[in-house]
Amino acid sequence: MLIFKMIFLGYLGLGALYWLAQLVLSLRVVKSVRLISDLKGAEPDPWPRVSEIVTARNEADTIIAAMSVRLEDDYPNLEIILIDDRSDDGTSEIADEIARNDPRVKAVHLKELPEGWLGKLHAMHQGVKRATGDWLLFSDVDVQIRKGALKKSIAYCETRKLDLLAGLPEIFPVNFALDIFFSVFIRFICLAARVWAIEDEKSKASAGSGSFNLVRRTAFEKTKGFEWLKLEPADDVALGQMLKESGARCSLVNGRGYIGVYFYRSLRELAIGSERALFTSIGNLSFWRLALMAAIVFLLELSPFFALIPVGVPHLWISGLAMICVAIYIQVLLNQWAGRNILPSFFFPIGSIALPIVTLRAGILGAIRGGIYWRGTFYPSGILKEGKRYKLY
Repeated sequence: MLIFKMIFLGYLGLGALYWLAQLVLSLRVVKSVRLISDLKGAEPDPWPRVSEIVTARNEADTIIAAMSVRLEDDYPNLEIILIDDRSDDGTSEIADEIARNDPRVKAVHLKELPEGWLGKLHAMHQGVKRATGDWLLFSDVDVQIRKGALKKSIAYCETRKLDLLAGLPEIFPVNFALDIFFSVFIRFICLAARVWAIEDEKSKASAGSGSFNLVRRTAFEKTKGFEWLKLEPADDVALGQMLKESGARCSLVNGRGYIGVYFYRSLRELAIGSERALFTSIGNLSFWRLALMAAIVFLLELSPFFALIPVGVPHLWISGLAMICVAIYIQVLLNQWAGRNILPSFFFPIGSIALPIVTLRAGILGAIRGGIYWRGTFYPSGILKEGKRYKLY
């Protein structure tokens, strides 16, 4: 019994250290990552040309709303390369209509996927070939980029001589269950990416965003390009890592109020959509790695609640309540910073349970299938392993 109690107390001590570390790092996130609304920089004269490379596959339900917001932008030297990647749901026709109504938009239709490429990487590669801009903005078609975002970002990058500016999007609310999950998800993303260290040229921390990756063309041309990344499912963060490793100066901003997206519309869509990143990038195509990570996350995240279990240690429950308060404070802090409702923060244990479940599910399905489905195509694990470029540091 004594040995069990010592192991249990050791576990709770580790849990306390985990949450205290999360507190310190969360404060660093809020302090170091600027809001896009606060970016300052001298307006260049003339404004450099920006090519938005927007990829879409079967986005008929979202393309009109998101593109309407983009086209309100008054950036004076802008072109939008709208890539329709083998859509069969009406996206092609909508893209053509958008291009007819706005001369800044060029609709490009891809009918086939060459062997040895992931669909989105191929689409972005084709977009770069057609782009004429000094800056390239890679972004998914369902992302809403509001008026002013480009001017602020370009002025800031030119003033600070940056080569990459990644924008964390505001995740629009859909329902309370998803809000609980995202209140935890945001914390994991920011802390795992070590976003406070991205501007440090000596650090290996890097960033990329599928919602907003603004890249100086000359810096991109110094890299190995999308032909090197062509089988990397984590295309957005791998792009950021590739740029930083090539010597590019990188930064990250909080896009609250200017960059936003409905990330997923339901829990089912979330579970399916997260399979790719979890199994390939986080799990490194290994079920056992994901299973171990899910178990560790579950135990550390819920450690404050296990401290409430009476095991004969006086006042242990007080430390448990203290850690619960710390955890809630962290959740509130980061969700306020991200521009989200803070109420789901008080239900964070639900999200802390859901995240390991979703992770484990991705590992099981990836192992059973021997690969992943992405954008309507199946990719075997063997091929993905050969083309893996993103490294977890």
